[in-house]
Amino acid sequence: MRFIYLLVSIPIIVIIATFAYRNAGLVNIDFFVAQFNIPLAAIILICVLLGIILGFLFNIFVVIMQKNKIRHLVKQTQTMSGLSNFLKSDKQ
Repeated sequence: MRFIYLLVSIPIIVIIATFAYRNAGLVNIDFFVAQFNIPLAAIILICVLLGIILGFLFNIFVVIMQKNKIRHLVKQTQTMSGLSNFLKSDKQ
């Protein structure tokens, strides 16, 4: 397993290093109150990380909503099961 991890991680590291080298040029970022010169690779990395964080937060929200829906459906199923058992016992 460790060997597979190594085989996968080395090409990814090489690709990231090549990407950073090819996009090392400085880009002027001009805010209203400040101005920065930042490498393009750093800006892209920051944007990717922000996208990952926002995607993760959105995923957490969706999972919470699904858990609430499941909890509601389980309660509804228990209610229906209890009603079904009551009706079966009432017929006898």
